[in-house]
Order: sequence, then structure tokens, then C-alpha cells
Amino acid sequence: MACARQNIARLEDVPEPSSKNDARVPDLDLRLIRAGAGLVGLALLFSMWASPDRLLSLPWFLIAIVGVLSVLVVTGRWLPFFARKVSKASLLHFFLGADFVALLSALFTSSWPAYKLSWLSRVYGVLPTIRSLPFSWAQHGLAANQTGGLLAVLTAFAAVVATAPARHGQRQGRRGALYRGITIFLTVTGAAVVFMTGSRGALVGLVVAVLMVLILRSTDWLWAWASGLTVALVGLAASGQLGPVFRALVRDQTFSTELVSRLDIWSSSIMAIQDHPVTGIGLGVFNRVIPFRYPYRTVGLAFPVSQAHNLFLDVALSIGVPGLLGLLLLLVGLVLLAVRALKQGYLTRIISLGTLASMAVFIIYGLTDSMSFSRPTSFILWLWPCALAIAVARSTLARPADAPNQRL
Repeated sequence: MACARQNIARLEDVPEPSSKNDARVPDLDLRLIRAGAGLVGLALLFSMWASPDRLLSLPWFLIAIVGVLSVLVVTGRWLPFFARKVSKASLLHFFLGADFVALLSALFTSSWPAYKLSWLSRVYGVLPTIRSLPFSWAQHGLAANQTGGLLAVLTAFAAVVATAPARHGQRQGRRGALYRGITIFLTVTGAAVVFMTGSRGALVGLVVAVLMVLILRSTDWLWAWASGLTVALVGLAASGQLGPVFRALVRDQTFSTELVSRLDIWSSSIMAIQDHPVTGIGLGVFNRVIPFRYPYRTVGLAFPVSQAHNLFLDVALSIGVPGLLGLLLLLVGLVLLAVRALKQGYLTRIISLGTLASMAVFIIYGLTDSMSFSRPTSFILWLWPCALAIAVARSTLARPADAPNQRL
């Protein structure tokens, strides 16, 4: 039994932990993450108190506060315990499994945007959907922007795993080939479904994240990627085809119309933030407050708007400027921890690079849309620090067996 446990530990590049060898994560990273999570938690309490409809805000408050408490517990004194109990392979499988669930959810529950991509109407029509069920709760389906955003975030993680090289000094066996095939399927299918959701921010974020991963893995090709992309864009612009190609690929609706509506929503949100800078207006009450107290100029009341369509504006609007500051601290801590984790063991590097790619999609998508705290998809934000802290803690129990500068 002892030999078997040692072999399992060696496969993860971590020896069997002992009670005298506590796992530790860099202090600065943890302090920023914990400070950010704590500040968000306090902001959630104040926003709940200030909400005009506390019963409506309660479910979203509970989801967010559970996420905050999870981060504080996992990254605190209990970190060595979680580092011993949760393997890095389990963390990897969890995110890939979540990607599979998000893929199925997007396919079967999305309210497909035929008004954006009318040339895909026939494809939308043949896809099975819960909207055909004889239940009132299933008639509308889920917003394609939200399912596309979450799917893009998780697909970026799958893309990192799919393109990861074999372990240093080892050949890929049949099981490894099967595993890579599954992750390639998740990546390709996920990217296709993200495109079908018509979410421009999610699609751009996914493309940028994949390019970022490829550049990080092969910096020698940085100029080749940049030159090729520049030549392609200049060629399309010079021929006058850049605009038509963009509109044909993304949506039929003109870009100017979409931009005007976004600016209108942002303007109303900023006015509300100025009136409620400390507490925000509360979670889940956007459509009950903004259209009436801060009316839009061009967006009609019939247009369903449930969030500020910008990650940072939405957080400041919902839970106040202190909550936005907490989110920024959390994101900075995550980036620092993920960058530092790139120097750790093989699986830790994959998890850290996957987290960086997912965060890139999360932020880019959040520029024109948002995984609002008033949506369950936002819980992914609390899973990243927990997973990264555990992975890095397992790696810091001892030096990994492979070279720390091996590319992923």
C-alpha cells in the first residue's frame, strides 16, 4: 500500500504529504485573493440591506456569499487539508466535466438568436430543445449570451488541455490519446456552439485566449502570429470587406445599433452608481430600478435588460464601488498566483494556464456583457482561486520532478 501511494504521488509530481510539511501558497497572492473576497462579502451584505426587494435578491446573495466563504475557507488554514485530499487530476477533470455540462446546456436550453444569425435558422430549428416541453418554465429557454459566455470560458480551459504537450520525457499512450481526443472534441464543438449563440464578446474572448495560449507556448512564433493577423486585417480593410465579413459572421444587426444600445445602458448604470456608490442597488433588481429611475433614451422597456452589460459597471451597480474594488483585488491576486504557478509541476502548469485563458475570456466578454452576480454562471469566479490555491499548494509540498521551465 505504501508503494502504491508513493507511485500515485509521483504521477502528480508531489510526494506524499506529511503533517510536518504544510502546503503554503505565496503570501501576496493569498492576501490579495482573501482581501478581495472579504471585501466582496462585506459589499454583498450592504447591498442586501439596501435592496428594494430583498426577497428577489436573496437567491443571488446566497450564491455569491457561498462563493466568498468557499474562497476564504479553502485558501485559509484549511488549505493544507484540501491540498492533501483533492488531487490536481481531480481539479482538471472537474473543469472539463463542467465544460461538457455547459456544452449540453447551451445546446438544449439556449433561446437561439435567429434575429442575429438568420442564416442559421434551419440549424436552430433541427436542434432538440427544452423549449418544446409542455412546461411554462421551459418556454423561454436560457439567454444565449449567458450560455455562450460560460461555454467560452470553459472551452478556453479545454483548449489548454487539448494543446498541452506530453509530459517531459514520456510518450503519449492510448489513454493519453483518448484524453486528448475528448478535449479536442470539447474545444472544437464548444467553439462552434459559442459562435451559434451569437455572443460577440464570448467569441472574441475565446479567440484571444487561444491565441494567448499559443503565444505563451511558443514565443518564437509571436512575430509570425502578429504579422499574419495584421496582413489579414489590412487586406480585408483595403478591399472594403472587413465590415461585411464581420457582420456576416457575427450578426445581421448593424454594429452602430448595438453600440448605441450599450452606451444607453451604460449611461443609465453610471447615473445609478453615482447615486448608490457604497451599497449599490442590490442583486437581481436591475430591471425593476434602472428603466424607471434612470430611464433609457433609445432602449425600449420591452427590450429585456437584466444587467449593465459590462462586468465592472454591473458589479459596482449591484454591490457598490467597494465590491468592485474587491473584485479587482481578487482578479489581480488570481493572475499573480496563476503566473507563479506556471513554474510549478506539469498538471499545475496546465491548470494555471487554463485559468489564465478562462479569465481572459471572462474579462473580454465582460467588456460588453457580464456574468453578473445575479446569474448562477458567476460562481465560476469563486472556483478559480480555490482550484489554483489547491494545485499550487500540492506542488509546493516539494519540487516537481520535471523541469519548471518546460513549455505547456
